[in-house]
Amino acid sequence: MAKVVFINGGGPKVQQIFGQLAVKGLAAQCLDQSASDEEKKAALAGAEYLVLHPAQLDDALLAAAPKLKLIQLLTAGYDKMNLGLCRERQIAVATNGGANAASVAEHSVALLLAIYRRLKDGDAAVRAGAWRKPIQEFTTFEIAGKTVGVLGAGNIGRRAAQLYKAFGADILYYDRQASDFMEQELGAKKAELEEIVSRAEVLSVHLPLFAETRNLLGTKEFARMKPELVLINTSRAEVIEEKALLAALREKRLRAAGLDVFYEEPVRPDNPFLGLENVLLSPHVAGHSAEGWERRCALAWENIKRMEQGQLPKALVRS
Repeated sequence: MAKVVFINGGGPKVQQIFGQLAVKGLAAQCLDQSASDEEKKAALAGAEYLVLHPAQLDDALLAAAPKLKLIQLLTAGYDKMNLGLCRERQIAVATNGGANAASVAEHSVALLLAIYRRLKDGDAAVRAGAWRKPIQEFTTFEIAGKTVGVLGAGNIGRRAAQLYKAFGADILYYDRQASDFMEQELGAKKAELEEIVSRAEVLSVHLPLFAETRNLLGTKEFARMKPELVLINTSRAEVIEEKALLAALREKRLRAAGLDVFYEEPVRPDNPFLGLENVLLSPHVAGHSAEGWERRCALAWENIKRMEQGQLPKALVRS
């Protein structure tokens, strides 16, 4: 009987969902992410399938799994996985295939709406008995009519663009490849980064972290941006040069930023973003939703079943 190991950083409810969706005829063992390396090595010794959240595995743990055939990530990102070693070992690696795309896209739009409609300030005003005092007629904004630059046209970027379009925005997008969906379904225009950062009033970042995307937005790009621009990042912090973003916000060269990802997580008390009023922060939870976790776990079991039947898993990492 093939063995499945689930190293789970999502909590007991995720483990429960994973167990409820289990495929008959497969032995499953769940470990919390906080388990010791020795416990993980013991579990992996006979495992053929590893389901992983978050997407991070030390080489020593990988070496402890000589029978492993598939690492199924419950995440979209895989930048912290040693793909070279997996290739050497002939271990397939698969992502969640967009199972959390709706959640991340909706969170991105929620950050923008919260900034544009000043929801945090409005809530504080009502609680303080100040009513509308901090929110004047010309300090809130609409998405309708804005030019939104969507960086990344993968599962999440496409879904985010669809939502922005539904609000009446015009979409420019940046990606290595052209997207028929973006262009034919949404009327979006593929453009170079320089054009997008110069024209956009909103930048919504949905890029994976590769060598070519690291620090993609730096000092030069921030210098081109409009002062009314709102930057939303729910992908990877390292896509944006942190010092350049901090400088632009401190000097009010941007209207605001909504950030779900950071260079160091959890955020430390001395993180400079905490002292800025023109930043809305969330704790790397854009991909979390009850519906999304069920889709992620269901895809994990589907891919394991496919491999048991001699088929390729869905959403394989090919880079």
